Amino acid sequence: MWKFNEVNNTLLLFFAVLSALCLTGGYYADGICIWLSFLTLLVWPILAVNLLLLVIQLFTKKKWKSTVPLLAILLHADYLSAVYQPSCWHKPAVSEQEGTPLTIVTYNASHFYWDRKYTMNEAAAYIKQLQPDIICFQEAPGDGYYHRDSIRYAFDYVLYKYISRRTDHLPTTIYSRYPIHSVKALYYKNSSNMSLIADVRINNQYIRVINNHFETTSVNAYRGIITAPGKSLKIRAKAVKNLILQMKDNNRKRTIQADSIHAEIQRSPYPVIVCGDFNDTPASYTYHRVKKGLTDGFQDVGNGYQYTFRQLYRLWRIDYVFYSESLKGQNYFSPDVSYSDHNMVVWRGCVKN
Repeated sequence: MWKFNEVNNTLLLFFAVLSALCLTGGYYADGICIWLSFLTLLVWPILAVNLLLLVIQLFTKKKWKSTVPLLAILLHADYLSAVYQPSCWHKPAVSEQEGTPLTIVTYNASHFYWDRKYTMNEAAAYIKQLQPDIICFQEAPGDGYYHRDSIRYAFDYVLYKYISRRTDHLPTTIYSRYPIHSVKALYYKNSSNMSLIADVRINNQYIRVINNHFETTSVNAYRGIITAPGKSLKIRAKAVKNLILQMKDNNRKRTIQADSIHAEIQRSPYPVIVCGDFNDTPASYTYHRVKKGLTDGFQDVGNGYQYTFRQLYRLWRIDYVFYSESLKGQNYFSPDVSYSDHNMVVWRGCVKN
């Protein structure tokens, strides 16, 4: 019994501290805190172990100890609300009197190649059924590719578009039913990622749409080596070490990119819609920095469990739609369709009059 109490107390303290450090890593990214960002990627197992410890305490004589893992879980209430919303919550419909209806789709298309097949035609047909007013693609092919697979004809109702031009960055595009009046491309240094900032005129007012593709985690680049059968322990250990160092470097890049977009949001003279592939979870600094002062569409009008990255056990929500208070949400969902390694995200709402 003495050994159980000792191990139990150690685990309670250890995972409570991990939970607190994980929370810290989601709000601070300077100095040593950059290492805490790794914990934000592990928020699910940290919370799962705390939940298990909570249940164990309920079967011991000192049930009051269950408050420790309970508090460790409650520290991440905002994160939990960003990945799960009760389906029973009723969301009021948007009437035409409230404003101009608007549908946004953001999608990392993975170059429209997934599971050893081209998916452009299927994805285009599915998106057309949604009748979006604005479509933000990340990792989408350029004009030539679009023509070859007829995707431009699938979006024949979308009159305006901007496709990033530089070939040394992953292609990012914006399609719009409404006129695009100006576009600013942010090509991040020492990165193949970028953001597009477009001013879209919707009837008599402007909305600034910011389409982002932030730095990857590089997990997929090393996962094959780490999990492949027949690899020696030495090779696996080296791959893990390289992955950790690469993730640290990439996280620093995402921090800089998130700070850049936060500054763009602050400078915007118009209401903003910020969307895209952030390559980071709702526990991260990237999420909190970009979201500051905005509404997370899922927390506002979503329901159920939300994930957008289809690999790694479907635990990660890394694609988002945020918006200013002058926009009102009606619905937010992420269809489970296998055209990419990401799910697309769909937001419906209106621009208030």
